[in-house]
Amino acid sequence: KIVGLQKLTLLDYPQHTACTLFTQGCNLRCPFCHNALLVTEKPQPIMNDEELLKFLKKRKGILEGVAISGGEPLLQPDI
Repeated sequence: KIVGLQKLTLLDYPQHTACTLFTQGCNLRCPFCHNALLVTEKPQPIMNDEELLKFLKKRKGILEGVAISGGEPLLQPDI
């Protein structure tokens, strides 16, 4: 589930333009987590796969990458 989107980041993919997707859920419970609300609360998905692909296609040639963060992205069964 994509529960957050930062449309442009210059930090998450150094020396490149990218967007950042945030996924829900994590099993690690790190005390220093900077996205704890994605773990402790149940945010609603902000877009489905089709909407994400549409967003990315519109930014082809502008974005050089996509950073996937969380939560823990690898818990998503269809990543």
